[in-house]
Amino acid sequence: MESILLDMLKDAFENQKVQGAVLMSRTDDGYNYVYYSNLSDIHDITPFQPLMKVNGATVVSTLTKENSGDKIFFLLKPCETRAAVELKKLNQVNLENTIIASYICPGVLNFKEGNSFDDNDKFFNDFVSGTLWDSLRPVCLSCVNFSGEGSDILFDFFNKSIVALNAKGEEFLNDLNIDYVSEIKKNENFSKISETRKKNFENLIKEKKKFFKSEDKIVEYFDRCIGCHACSHACPICYCKQCYFESDTFKYYPDSTEKKLVSKGALRLPMDRVMFHLGRVTHMATSCVSCGMCEDVCPVDIKVSQFFKYMGANIQKTFDYVPGINREVTLPLLTFREEEFREAED
Repeated sequence: MESILLDMLKDAFENQKVQGAVLMSRTDDGYNYVYYSNLSDIHDITPFQPLMKVNGATVVSTLTKENSGDKIFFLLKPCETRAAVELKKLNQVNLENTIIASYICPGVLNFKEGNSFDDNDKFFNDFVSGTLWDSLRPVCLSCVNFSGEGSDILFDFFNKSIVALNAKGEEFLNDLNIDYVSEIKKNENFSKISETRKKNFENLIKEKKKFFKSEDKIVEYFDRCIGCHACSHACPICYCKQCYFESDTFKYYPDSTEKKLVSKGALRLPMDRVMFHLGRVTHMATSCVSCGMCEDVCPVDIKVSQFFKYMGANIQKTFDYVPGINREVTLPLLTFREEEFREAED
């Protein structure tokens, strides 16, 4: 599929259909997203590398919020695509001059393993044969939205084809005279992967529901948290430049700390750790795409993304909303429906 991608980009640059492309590439410190402004610079690309050092939606936001007029081609993983769509709905991304490409995703490895991983052929061969690697991020093993929903075009490894997922994708491919299909052909191995992930998802939800049977369990879950906020800094949906939990409101000075210590008799330090995580999940659970960035960067190995996946799944089910799938559906918390939640009135 890499050669098909390169041929596509060659035609797109030569025919002025794009003026830039953002692809995962091999660099001196491993693998990173690289911006290419012309075809001759494209080298050492590893577009399907099973690694996520940063959620690509953050890159899309950085490059498109102030639109230069250049059309940019992005190749993103499905969860990165869906995060970009959610950020569009939050006015943090401009998708007007973009082509968003994605692919049916086998998942990603954790940072430590993925940054030096070089056995992509076996990794993808196993995937198209219906096998998921156990070493994937846990949320990848239980990802049921791995087919590039929300993107313009899709690279289908199972059928070695290109899929146009919307009118914008069709126009781009037609302009380049590239053959494509209009829907994913789900073969036996695709269905096997899908079923495995669905079962893993159901098991994760059951496990977390059984564990979080009381408020004390949430406190226990985040007991090791050191309050570094790395999870929020890595999250593509937490885009605020000034985080409420990093504001003066949550700065404690000697007198206020003493008052808390006297009133409570003991303090769990650092303070407000659980409030931070609950506050974050309240703000962005409807848009959480379960990319796993938060868990991968946690220095004390808290299963942050699995907590957010559990909470997000419940909240998203309540609103009948899947983040990033449909660009036209508005965010639940920005949508008023008169007949919604009548059961809560009494």
